[in-house]
Amino acid sequence: MDTTQLKGHVRSTLLGIHELEHFKNIRGPGDRTDMDHSLKALVYKYLYFAISDQGAQLPKLFPGRSDFPVSFDQALDVNYKEDYYKVSSQTVSKSKQFRHKGRNCGRKFRLGEPLYRCQECGYDDTCVLCINCFNPKDHEGHHIYTDICNDFTSGICDCGDEEAWLSPLHCKAEEDGEDEIMDSDDAEFDEEIIESVLMEIFDYIIDLFNQNFEPLPTFTKEITFKLREFVQKENKSQIDELLNDVAYKNERIATPEAPSNYTVMIYNDEYHNYSQASMALRQGVPDNIHTDLLTSRIDSEGRAMLKCAEDISSLMDGYFAVQTNGLSATMTSWTEYVHQETAKYLIFWCNHCLTIPNPDFQHAFRNALGKVLCDEYTKASVSINMTSSIEKYFAEKIPLSNPYRFLDVSLLNEKNGIPLGHHKRLAASSLDQISNTLNEYEQGTERTYFNSRLQYILFFDNRYWKKLRKELQNLIIPTLSSSIIYKPIFCENVVQIFNHISRSITFMDREPQLTALRECIVQLFTCPTNAMMIFTHKNNYFTDIMWSIIDIFVDFCKLENGNLVWQRVQRTNPTKSFNISFKQALYTVEILLSKVDNPSIILQPAEFISIVTLCKFFNGAWKIKRKEGEHVLHEDQHFIPYLEFTTSVYSIIQTIDNSLTNHGCDERLLTNAIRLMNSFLSHKSLTYKLTNGSHEIVKFSVSSERVAFMNPILNFFFLLIEKVPLSKAYETIVYQDASPDQQQNNEAYNDAKDDFDFLKISDFALRSVVLCSQIDIGFWVRNGMSVLHQASYYKNNPELNSYSRDIHLNQLAFLWEFDDTPRVIYNMLDRWELLAWFNGEVSFKQTVYGDKISLMIQQFLSFVYQVLTERQFFQTFDSVSEKKMHQIKEAIIYNLYAKPLPYSKLLRLVPDYFTENSANFDAALSEVSNFIEPRGLADNGVFKLKEIFYSKIDPLKLLNLGNEFESSATIIKTHLAKGKKDEVTKVVLQPQLISPKHMDEGARNLGFFTKGPVFVKIVYKLLQTALDNKDGAYLNELLHLIHAIFKDDELLNGKDSLIECYINLPICSLLLAIINSKSETFSEHIVNKADYLLERMIIKKSPEIFESLITSFGSSCVEEYKSRKLNQGVNLEESEREKRRRLAKKHQAKMLAKFNNLQSKFMKENEDEFDGINDSVEVDGDIDMITGEKSIEVNEFTCSLCQDDKSEDVFVIPAYHDYSPIFRGCDITDPSQFAQPWKGFQNNAELAVNSSEHDVKSLQDDSSVNLRKVFVSCNHHIHHNCFRRYIQKKRFSSTAFICPLCQSFSNCILPIHSTSKVNTGLSVDSFLNEEISVTLLARTLKTLSAVDFKNLISIFDLVYSDCLSFNRDYRKTDGFKDQDTALVLAQFWANTISMLEISSRLDSKPHAEFLTGREQKYKTLGNILVCIILQCYTMGLPNLKFEPFTAENANAYNYNALFQFIVRECLFGGRPMRSVISEGLRVYAWQVTAQFLFAESDKDINEKYERASANGAKFFPINTEINSLLGQLLLRDDNRNLQDREKVCSMAYTSTLRHIVPTLRRCLIMLKVLHNVLEEDNTAVFTVKGVDVESTLKLEETMELPAYVDWMLGLMTSYDSFGDLLRNALRCNVDNDLNIAPMLRRLPHEHCGLVKLVDLSTYLNTYVTNTREIKLREENQYIKNAKNRLDFKICLTCGVKIYQRTDHHEMTRHLNKNCFKSFGVFLIPNTSEVCLILTNPPSHIFISAPYLNSHGETGRNAMKRGDLTTLSLKRYEHLNRLWINNEIPGYISRVMGDEFRVSILSNGFLFAFNRDPRIRRAPFAGRTTEDEDDDDGAMDDEDDEDDDAGAFGDYYAEDDRDNDVLDDERFIGGMGGPNGGAGGDVRDFFQIFENFRNVMGEAVEGEGEGDEEREPGINFTAPLIQLLGPPLRRAFNTNAGANVDSDADADADANTDPMQEEQPEDDDQGDRDGDQGDDSRTVF
Repeated sequence: MDTTQLKGHVRSTLLGIHELEHFKNIRGPGDRTDMDHSLKALVYKYLYFAISDQGAQLPKLFPGRSDFPVSFDQALDVNYKEDYYKVSSQTVSKSKQFRHKGRNCGRKFRLGEPLYRCQECGYDDTCVLCINCFNPKDHEGHHIYTDICNDFTSGICDCGDEEAWLSPLHCKAEEDGEDEIMDSDDAEFDEEIIESVLMEIFDYIIDLFNQNFEPLPTFTKEITFKLREFVQKENKSQIDELLNDVAYKNERIATPEAPSNYTVMIYNDEYHNYSQASMALRQGVPDNIHTDLLTSRIDSEGRAMLKCAEDISSLMDGYFAVQTNGLSATMTSWTEYVHQETAKYLIFWCNHCLTIPNPDFQHAFRNALGKVLCDEYTKASVSINMTSSIEKYFAEKIPLSNPYRFLDVSLLNEKNGIPLGHHKRLAASSLDQISNTLNEYEQGTERTYFNSRLQYILFFDNRYWKKLRKELQNLIIPTLSSSIIYKPIFCENVVQIFNHISRSITFMDREPQLTALRECIVQLFTCPTNAMMIFTHKNNYFTDIMWSIIDIFVDFCKLENGNLVWQRVQRTNPTKSFNISFKQALYTVEILLSKVDNPSIILQPAEFISIVTLCKFFNGAWKIKRKEGEHVLHEDQHFIPYLEFTTSVYSIIQTIDNSLTNHGCDERLLTNAIRLMNSFLSHKSLTYKLTNGSHEIVKFSVSSERVAFMNPILNFFFLLIEKVPLSKAYETIVYQDASPDQQQNNEAYNDAKDDFDFLKISDFALRSVVLCSQIDIGFWVRNGMSVLHQASYYKNNPELNSYSRDIHLNQLAFLWEFDDTPRVIYNMLDRWELLAWFNGEVSFKQTVYGDKISLMIQQFLSFVYQVLTERQFFQTFDSVSEKKMHQIKEAIIYNLYAKPLPYSKLLRLVPDYFTENSANFDAALSEVSNFIEPRGLADNGVFKLKEIFYSKIDPLKLLNLGNEFESSATIIKTHLAKGKKDEVTKVVLQPQLISPKHMDEGARNLGFFTKGPVFVKIVYKLLQTALDNKDGAYLNELLHLIHAIFKDDELLNGKDSLIECYINLPICSLLLAIINSKSETFSEHIVNKADYLLERMIIKKSPEIFESLITSFGSSCVEEYKSRKLNQGVNLEESEREKRRRLAKKHQAKMLAKFNNLQSKFMKENEDEFDGINDSVEVDGDIDMITGEKSIEVNEFTCSLCQDDKSEDVFVIPAYHDYSPIFRGCDITDPSQFAQPWKGFQNNAELAVNSSEHDVKSLQDDSSVNLRKVFVSCNHHIHHNCFRRYIQKKRFSSTAFICPLCQSFSNCILPIHSTSKVNTGLSVDSFLNEEISVTLLARTLKTLSAVDFKNLISIFDLVYSDCLSFNRDYRKTDGFKDQDTALVLAQFWANTISMLEISSRLDSKPHAEFLTGREQKYKTLGNILVCIILQCYTMGLPNLKFEPFTAENANAYNYNALFQFIVRECLFGGRPMRSVISEGLRVYAWQVTAQFLFAESDKDINEKYERASANGAKFFPINTEINSLLGQLLLRDDNRNLQDREKVCSMAYTSTLRHIVPTLRRCLIMLKVLHNVLEEDNTAVFTVKGVDVESTLKLEETMELPAYVDWMLGLMTSYDSFGDLLRNALRCNVDNDLNIAPMLRRLPHEHCGLVKLVDLSTYLNTYVTNTREIKLREENQYIKNAKNRLDFKICLTCGVKIYQRTDHHEMTRHLNKNCFKSFGVFLIPNTSEVCLILTNPPSHIFISAPYLNSHGETGRNAMKRGDLTTLSLKRYEHLNRLWINNEIPGYISRVMGDEFRVSILSNGFLFAFNRDPRIRRAPFAGRTTEDEDDDDGAMDDEDDEDDDAGAFGDYYAEDDRDNDVLDDERFIGGMGGPNGGAGGDVRDFFQIFENFRNVMGEAVEGEGEGDEEREPGINFTAPLIQLLGPPLRRAFNTNAGANVDSDADADADANTDPMQEEQPEDDDQGDRDGDQGDDSRTVF
């Protein structure tokens, strides 16, 4: 079959698909679903057969599949069920699957996948790589940062696009496939065949949707009106005629006389919410009773069928009913419906082709697709045209007089071509000026379009429903934009019809947020080549785009004072299309301008005028007027769209500024742009008034007229002026309308100069400044808070830079109106509304400001100061880079001076354009600041300003605008005074002025206006007013201004210069008056400043100043002043020679002082790294890792609640007892487990997250074996009665509460009693050598009265009853009595000692320091021991025969059995400790040694020995004695050589030593605890046998392990050495010795190495960038797309990778099923955080991951910019210690605070139903709400296949914990799941019950998350419903049978952001749906 025949067959099949029997007639809801599946399968099978040369290539496309069709008939057989087209990833390698050699990747990102960006390699932030292409080798040392793909963060991979990358990249997919041998018989796919099929497909789709105009909003309403009219008239023939006319037709469809078989289709409209849509659908009486399913389908698919019927009349009521309720509906024939569904699956099939992992096919298919789409659509002339039908019924919609009649209703023209768009171009005559409205333009009357299939597809974009629309975009945009050939063609196609698409979005789109134009702009316009084509094309594409955008905005503009300005949309616009269109339009302009590397293009008249025309719509668009009278009750939010769009305009201007700055421009074009801009700004008609004689100033009042904040055109104007010399700009503006000849004529120049009035421009900037100042002082208070926010945004936003440029425009006014400076000053005073006061017309207190006048004067003086001193825009630099670096330093200095800041916060405070080049920013930061390393677990490193730069800070500069002058000055002075408080007020701050010699020549006389009599008069009046009113409110600013004026004069005229006017007016006299004022009148700072200024004046002009002072005050007063100054060391009348001599002596003294400080400076520089506490930044609540944990110290035996230390009430301490994850078994023959020396805490990156299955099993046992519990306590004493009242008041229980003092979580209390250390007759040596027991230890208790005794018994009864004797299983054992609880306590006490010993192994000197420090831990051990003694003393001794856990099966899990035996015998056996320890070690040494030798008898010991040695294992040599003893144990038939025997013995010797060391250390710790209990003085030396144990350990810290063991054995046992111990062990047959205690038989072997969390990668980035290279253990092998997902967490306890679940309970699920249950630690690499989670009560917090970047930052900020983050061993060690010591629960409770209390009260029950609350994170320095970026969207995963009984199955199972805990993760996670959504605090109480209903529904239905099946027969509902009472129980029973989709509800809650629930109407919510169910707010 040739291609012509093939095309004919495909065309015939598609046109006649409705004739197939399976699709011919209407169907019910169920049958429609079956038909849908059949139609999809038919399309896929048929088309694959067609493009594969009639099936010949199918085996190549789908390897591993069979039963392919052999003919077209079989391919079209609906009953042929073989779905051979389903691609299996297992049939093809990954490398082959993602290879794209010869083309760009273009792969569309899937949800949950990472998007990689490289700051160094990417052209901009839009350049991304997918996980398959990203090659870490290309980006070593680069800043790599990632995003997770979601509905709002998506895109396509740019791998292969040379324009996207600044350096060549090596695709990982291609690199992995280089070594793979491709199949030699791979076929060459025929592109011609594929083209033929695709051509027919798209021609069919274009023809179909050309006829389908009914979904267009305009025609949907009109057709409904017509049909309603005909129905009301009962005119059936007209109904039939209308339906026939608008129905789809082709050559295979016959037009019936009476239409039948019709459907009612409902379309998504995106402004009805879920409940509204459901209600409307019910009104339409759908044929599917499951309305919710119908609503969900409309939401996800974009449309759904309401009903269908043969008789049209039966559909009409429903059709009208749903539209009455606001939904969009069409009457669609069944035939057309089938064709539309076919079109959908045709596009689905095309997308499916893109997933086939065959590179040859991909190459052929993509080329064919690009060619077909970009070719002209040639069937337009023969296709059916709908114009006649539309003219017949809707002629008013397309009037013949309108040349754009087809475009305006989104129709093709009468020839089925792309209609004429609204194309405009500027007339040649209008290129010399910018009009106040619109420049004259020419309207395009004809335009040639490509009329390609692509243009038709895009033109019909607003006709498709959501699903089809998305699929078309996913097909076309990634494929064409990733093609080197078709990308530019694609771009030009889009540009040609940009006008059409943008108008369609604005006015004719039902779902504008789904437009294809948005993604087209991102993928096409960000390409520099495409952007350059747009700017340089002969068709003027850029101006065409600009005027398309301008046209849209013009429709919403109005004339105001002759200017065209945009106004807020006031039309009804439920789709928010206007807002979406505005945003997209402005974004388009900014994107295009940002890609220009030749700014001359932008400044061409046509392009420049177009840009300015758009910007001027927002110039002063939002004006406000001051309100008077009553306060505003309701503030409107109308300013928001103005603010939003004006900000975008500022961004456009900033983009142009960056381009001009970075690339430079032709000065001629710049001056012409200035001239054009001036033509717009200066030709304004303003009202003037005369003042002070003949001075004509602008008449305007800010406080009474409408005025605007932001004028972006003024900003634009100034940035242009900034790029040329001021003289050039001045001449350009003055000669605005002059010809070149006139410019050469001096007389013409003078005339032009006389006409020049820059106030027409600068006055608008001045109004904004005054408005902002009036708002700041509260003068506009009755306008509400919104104006305050607007003012702050305008003034303090560094990105806008609008306020500073308004200041500079006023500087230009003073510079360029220099010939009439008084006029400018009067105009300034009038605008500040101070002119009347200045002229004496009103008094100071009677101005418009009333009592706020002083505050306004402050603002006025700050403004004048800034006009005088802000000179950075006039400063000259040698290069652009030098200027940029200077600005960066200034910004850093002014942001750091107040306090040190972390790097991320500093970045947020400086403008983005300063941080674009991170290298420059970091260099500047390094130059001006010092880095201070972080000290705590949660803080960040900070940067502190170097002291030298404080002298360069000016508190009145613009950079300090957001801070108050006086407080800023105090901070600066404090630093300049070097911390000397007495010197602070004496420091005089210097104004910071740039010298005129470093400024543009035209700006050197900037301060001229301050030297004239008018301005001096202002200064004089203000000084005099302050003295008269005794008001110093503005004197700081005024005196600083005077200081700056004097300094400016000195810089210009020399140091001895003094302005004459300041002498003539007695300013000096007023300064002296301030100096002589009473101390309470003015502050010391003001007086000292005035004194300094007067002194400077006297030094410069002594005679004149003294004369003026004597005139004002008399000679006596002046002499008194001189005398006072002389006492201060200042001789105002000294000669010049005397002055030089005095200064020389002063310099000499200064040098001596400097030398004296050298020693102290040297000491400071060499201080220990962590001793510099003065430079540290403290974080509230943080734990200092250097100095150890913080504890709240209180006096012993003082109640923490009542603070009474005299009461006789019994004391208790809160404690937390739970399982510990640290007790692990050991293979005594594995050197990797026993032979590694303890070298402190280390991390082996090569073993990152590699844990053994044995460890995982041990962790599961740790949370279930009762023998592994420990105690943790804060040791805060509380009266028992106070405690009971406390938990009653707080509604806690005695088994779940927080310490009232430190908020540490506790679940029990331990009664304690004070002890007496005198006359006990007890000592550590006596315990060792004689006897020890609790009976003897009871001597240490202080005497108990009878009342105390009785109270203690009742308290013990109560405690043991509440906590089930700390061991529920033990308590339930037959024969158990309360006094037997002492055995449990002893057991846990032994475990707690062991926990301390295991923790101490991480010390840097583990053998020397384990007895020192850790006061809290030893105090806890002492208190537990006292509790045991007290219990035995009051309740009696336990029954020692009661040993329920000595069975072999129990011992097998009790790795601490040896030490538990020693403790038990010591406390209750009445034997000497030495005897007990000796017995235990003797038995254990025999077991370890014998088992090792027997186990190794048949092993290849040599290989194991060498391998272990190479890995760092250390084996100890054996002496002759040990060799002999070990030889006795070797088998007699051992035939190994002598060398192997030595190695075996050495390993056995080392293993035994290592395994007995922990027990020896624990025995020493126990002795230390006994010592602490016995000794009165806490400083008493701990001695055994007269040996100072702690000192000896420190002195002998370098001793080898054998000597260390021998020393401890000699100290505590009956053996002198290990050899002695082993000899005694061999003398008796341990296995047959019946005297050996049962607990010592077959002792399990405890791990004797380091116990810690898993090892981590050195760099956190590795988990993100090399995620495939790190082989993490997978918990679930069936997760969808797991290899490409980054939303995983790593359990640091067991090293397992777990993926995010839709219910956000993946962590609790893991803990409960596969790990240590009680608490967990999870690393979240993607966010650089660690989640600490507690399962009971369900709680969690997030802390920063133990990784730091180069700036010392942690957490999310550490990776935000792609910085390399390195593991901090100190932080990770501290986290390990929290985990080892069971302190994570207490840490969580302290961080959570009150939220933890709620969690306890609810026990995770009431408030954890599918909630998504605010994530709780530990506080750290610099954290703000901005730091907590929203979490990534939830990802679906497949549930574990090995699920147990179900979510509720464990509820009735026997729980092995002391408190029943519900294991379902919906009830675990405290205030929601640990990763729960974006959420917030408790938002809606009633939502609890809705969620509760969902949970109950799941329980009844027996359906869990995903595809899980619950165990049948579990009735979970009753115990839960009992909590909520009969009404809710009845409601539940009523709804019990409902089909509740709990996953959808959970997802809905998880995706709801409470911060977005009340967004302004104009906010763009974006595409919220994707392909999954949305939340309850999803709209239609």
